[in-house]
Amino acid sequence: MIQVKNLHSAVSCAAMATLGDMYVHLQRAMDSEVEGTARVLLHKASEANTFIRQGANCALGHMVQSCTPTRVMNALLVGGLSHRNAAVRSCTAQHLERLAEVMGMARLLSGKKDLTDRFLIAVSKLAVDPAQEVRHHGRNILRNVAPNGDFAKMWDKFAPRKERESLREVISKVNLKERNI
Repeated sequence: MIQVKNLHSAVSCAAMATLGDMYVHLQRAMDSEVEGTARVLLHKASEANTFIRQGANCALGHMVQSCTPTRVMNALLVGGLSHRNAAVRSCTAQHLERLAEVMGMARLLSGKKDLTDRFLIAVSKLAVDPAQEVRHHGRNILRNVAPNGDFAKMWDKFAPRKERESLREVISKVNLKERNI
């Protein structure tokens, strides 16, 4: 993980590729390292060099596919949800969208307090984010989650009250666009 932060781009890229390979091959044995490595990789996602961003994105993608989903979600939310850099929030939103596909909507909306509430609060923030790319991913997640039968009940239970009205408008727009497509 230390070499991912290296200022030499070749070393940093090699370290990110190695980290991605470790996620793929060690899978859940890497769970204890998920939070720390996710934070570093999300930081690298804001770099100016395209190949460094791609390396970080690839490693995060392997993490999403290979590690325990609840730990990955926690790491993404802690490391990037409220980050001040829009590129980091966008990367977080992209991988959270993929994680939602991996976990399945039924599991995400199961009503487990730590899982469902954190997920819905995060999606609420992403769907109204100032950055367009972040909003895009947040709204895609809403589009995938909204048809689930438990969504309305869980939404009323866990979504932040102060953001509900603006998010209802977003959900209705998402549903309207989906019907027109």
